[in-house]
Amino acid sequence: MKTEEIKRLYQVTSRFHERLTDTLSQLDDASFMRYRRKRTVKQLAVALAVIVLLAAFSSAAYATKLFGLLAEPVGKYGLNMQIVQDSASDTAEKPKQAKLKLGYIPDGYEQIKDENGFVEQNKYSYGGEPISDRWGFSFCIYTGADSYNRTETYIVDSEEKTVNGHKIIFMTQQFEDNGNKQYLAAEYFEDWDTVVVGYCGDQEELAKIMEHLDLEEDTAYVKPETVDLRDDPYADYAFSIEDEKREYQLGETFQWRGQVVKAPSLEYSFKEGECDITVKSVKENDGITGLDKNNLLAPDDAEWYARYFNNDGSLKSPYIRTDIDYGDGIDSLGHYEPQEVERRFYLVTIEVKNGSFSGQFMSNIGGVIYQDQHHENGADEYMVGIVVDEDKSDDLALSISSKETLIDEATQTAVFKEIEMVVPLLRDR
Repeated sequence: MKTEEIKRLYQVTSRFHERLTDTLSQLDDASFMRYRRKRTVKQLAVALAVIVLLAAFSSAAYATKLFGLLAEPVGKYGLNMQIVQDSASDTAEKPKQAKLKLGYIPDGYEQIKDENGFVEQNKYSYGGEPISDRWGFSFCIYTGADSYNRTETYIVDSEEKTVNGHKIIFMTQQFEDNGNKQYLAAEYFEDWDTVVVGYCGDQEELAKIMEHLDLEEDTAYVKPETVDLRDDPYADYAFSIEDEKREYQLGETFQWRGQVVKAPSLEYSFKEGECDITVKSVKENDGITGLDKNNLLAPDDAEWYARYFNNDGSLKSPYIRTDIDYGDGIDSLGHYEPQEVERRFYLVTIEVKNGSFSGQFMSNIGGVIYQDQHHENGADEYMVGIVVDEDKSDDLALSISSKETLIDEATQTAVFKEIEMVVPLLRDR
């Protein structure tokens, strides 16, 4: 008898596979010793019937859960999911493009609109506002079996359900061992060969949303046009990207050329600034004593100010720092531990000559929370204030980045080059 005839006779549906899997699971759960001692004619008959059916289908996919949406644990907190199809679903004709059809939306929730009033597809928040104190929910759509083979990490709990003929895997995600939880669910629509993954901050609402979810054909869908780069000034060049870090000492002058690279427009790159920079000195300061508070990063934010300074302007030290070990999401969760740490406030003097500086001063450790600028002796002088924890101060450095595009006609290569200039502040002074 042919496989197709057996399928027709036995009506092999998703429900059939569930029953078959349940039977196998029940047989497998019992220990070997129990079955060796108490094997009955009835048990043997069930086992033989299952074996005969499986042999008739001559496909490993029918012997296990290798049909539809699979979920297999990876480590302690990872969950790998993928789609495995049978030959019938492989050849089934499916609509070209699917879109979500929500049968349930929590009260007060709307699609998110950006600052220009455009709707962000498949993202919802309370009142449609991008920023809200309430939880929101969103979706990702994966069409085609090959498009969905992923491992969700930091999964502390999962549950499989079948709703309206579709398998849904509900997951609880927790990034830190004592942190908040968020919820996601993957639902497989066999007729569309599509997986919809929903994300939500509320577990009960997510269950309602996913259980009332459906798909419909997106008749308004237009396939994106391919961008033609033939008119681009760099279209005939090969491309490469180079990163370079240059280290300078206090008092040493270096040249900074800042460029912004854009693609694929004709405004591929343009110069933003060019100048000579010298980091002249660095000294410790008692908080913001003697400084203009208006030059702080957030001068009008009382809560932010209290995070760093006392009422008299002195630096708040020691303070409680929370160190986080993020874990790998497979065998471990993140872990955070508070500890008391001393910190320092340093003022760095920077001179800029022969051009204008339109970039940003940064530090590799600690936060730049103060910046003053004035013109003196034909040069711009910047005063930058950096807060750094004492146990990390040995590596404190000031850095700025420069981006430029270089053309090598000999090799027909366009090089996008990013250079980071670094000046150690507390070493070799």
